[in-house]
Amino acid sequence: MESHQLSQLSSLKEELKPEDYIQPHYKESYRLAIDLLVNHGRERYQEFLKAERIGSFLSEDELQFITTYASRPSNLTEDIDGLFPDDPASQPSTGTYWPEHSDIATPDLELGWPEVRHDILQTNIDVLFHPPRLNNLTIKEVIRKQIQDARQVIAIVMDIFTDVDIFKEAVDASIRGIPVYVLLDEFHLQSFLSMVENQDIQIPKLRVMRTVKGQDYVCRSGAKFHGSMEQKFLLVDCQTVVYGSYSFMWSYEKINLSMVQVIKGQLVESYDEEFRTLFARSSVPAALTPPEGDYWSNLKNVCELCFAPYNFRRAYMKRRGPFSSV
Repeated sequence: MESHQLSQLSSLKEELKPEDYIQPHYKESYRLAIDLLVNHGRERYQEFLKAERIGSFLSEDELQFITTYASRPSNLTEDIDGLFPDDPASQPSTGTYWPEHSDIATPDLELGWPEVRHDILQTNIDVLFHPPRLNNLTIKEVIRKQIQDARQVIAIVMDIFTDVDIFKEAVDASIRGIPVYVLLDEFHLQSFLSMVENQDIQIPKLRVMRTVKGQDYVCRSGAKFHGSMEQKFLLVDCQTVVYGSYSFMWSYEKINLSMVQVIKGQLVESYDEEFRTLFARSSVPAALTPPEGDYWSNLKNVCELCFAPYNFRRAYMKRRGPFSSV
């Protein structure tokens, strides 16, 4: 590495040593191969890999995912054929990042969020396994107990949420006046909605539910796809976190092997920040977004009050009246 490069890097990190430097792992050929896969299919993708003498870097699941979910703009005009078999180095890089700007305001944690001095707390971590060891509680029992004991806030971040018992604990907590926030992976929202409908819970009551998607991958042609949200954790009162490989599903209770960490103390601050970061990039799914101004839109606002803390509901109804237009 050139000495002037090390000098520039050392300005970012004071004690950077040559042996600490890791070469950035970026390959333009990978980007070009994915462009061909998205726009022309697997055959052209394989031809490019062979011509460039590149080993296959995508798993079968990844190949299937990209070809299934990639969307191409309707006004596609670029001829990506020019990338092959000509020298890819002569083409503009597809690695350039153009961030997507939005005029949509960051959503507020409108049901409230406690302030906790994590910096004065000592971190404590317990590790739990499924199946449980040494006569410990099961992971599901610990999760249910944490939700039952919540006094200030419950924040759930989950890839797949179809466990009926845990869902009912969250509903019971909201009825007690505990703010409940739920962030779900966008790809698995329908599984959650199906479970809820089977429990005879009205869809408008779920307007507090939000979804999160993974990062967008944009090809030079304008075609793009996005990843999933793989986070799995339960944050209770901003003081305890249950984090690990356990999804809220029957199969994780009965047949899957998994583990979680039950974290308390200073380290919880990282999960507090992560939840708020995920919430900021979340959105209300279209399935739960009725046209504004109609009956369901007004009912949505009323039902949201049912999940707000009691004092907030009381102040709101006193101000507006029980039959006022919402």
